[in-house]
Parts: sequence; C-alpha cells; structure tokens
Amino acid sequence: MKKPTVLFFISLILIGSAIGAALWLHMQEAEQVEPAVPSQPQIPTIGSAPEGEEIGNEHGTNSIIFFEGEIPPADPLMVGRWKNADNAGWHKVYYDDDDGEGHYWGKEWDEADDVLEEDLGYHGNGWFRWNKSNDTLIEYSTMDFRDVPIAHIYVIKMKDSVDIAMAETNGRSVFHFIKE
Repeated sequence: MKKPTVLFFISLILIGSAIGAALWLHMQEAEQVEPAVPSQPQIPTIGSAPEGEEIGNEHGTNSIIFFEGEIPPADPLMVGRWKNADNAGWHKVYYDDDDGEGHYWGKEWDEADDVLEEDLGYHGNGWFRWNKSNDTLIEYSTMDFRDVPIAHIYVIKMKDSVDIAMAETNGRSVFHFIKE
C-alpha cells in the first residue's frame, strides 16, 4: 500500500476514535446529570400525612393522596347554599361530603339558563369538587363523562357567615354571594 493511503486510513481511525470517545463521555455525563424539568405552576392543595393507610383517586387525575384520619374538615363558613348578589338566579351549594381526597362536593346553577337544582347531573352539568386552604378556593368542574377536571381558582376577598366575595386569580371576575 502506498504511504498516502496508509496515512489516510490512520487518520480515519484516529478521527473515528476521537468521535467515539467524545460520544461515550457525553453519554456518561447524561446518565449522571438529571435533566432539568421546567417548573410548572402548582395548584395550592391541602397537605397530606406521611404515615397511615392511603386513600387514593381511582382515576388518578389531579390526585391528592391523603392518609386515613388526615382529611381536613370542610370550612364550615363555606358549607351551605349561596345566591349570587348580582344575579338572583345563580346559586351555589357547598357540601361537607368529602370525596376521600380532601375535596368536597358542590353544585351551581343559573335559573336564567333555564336550569334548576333538580336538573343537575354529575358531568358537565353543575356539579363540582372544591377545597379551600386559607383564602384560596379551588373548584374542579367535571366537563364530560371522562372525569376530566377543570380547575377554577379563586381568592376569597371577604367572608363571614352570610356574605362572601371571591375573585378569579386571572383578575377578570369578582363574584359576590349571600348565604340563603
């Protein structure tokens, strides 16, 4: 073989070895360093206990796991039937029946939409789950039969046993309800 051909093959082998070594080092670093996950906004939740028997969500959607005896009680001032101060036909009811995950049941309807309380069904028709932590109220509407929850997050601006004002966290809407 001629000298230039031998030099060409040796150069190819050296270049291939260098690329292989670089890839191997890169793979070793990738295994050791955990990839950065972009942070996502967290929906405020009520805490959980480290020990005990687990109570979970059978659907696994927006699941908050609590342990037996650790489900916090519903806010007693929220529980009850409320009517909208600006729209007399709009009603909300907050129940203290929990769903085993730290949420409670509620329902809302607007008689202006020709809907009465007895017309409500569980899916996309007025029922929601709710929880409250400090001044944050979260309502999870279930929009269809797949139990896909849509979170509506409110900040309680004013509250007593007969009067509540809440604002959506997007700042666009403020609602005022009076206990019936």
